[in-house]
Amino acid sequence: MKRHARGVGKKGSGVMEFAVCYDHSGLNLAWSIFVDITAFFALMAPLAMARLIEISREDAGAELQLA
Repeated sequence: MKRHARGVGKKGSGVMEFAVCYDHSGLNLAWSIFVDITAFFALMAPLAMARLIEISREDAGAELQLA
């Protein structure tokens, strides 16, 4: 056995091992991104609607002043 290959895979050999706590598949990543974006739009939709209503009321008020 070669001298540099003896300690490969043994504890303390310098090989870094990471614990895998969840699946790293692309489908799970895509689903997570989709859910994050959907949640963002669900939270922002009421604010956008309120702003559009405010703008439409300002426009209606301006039309009444011109008449």
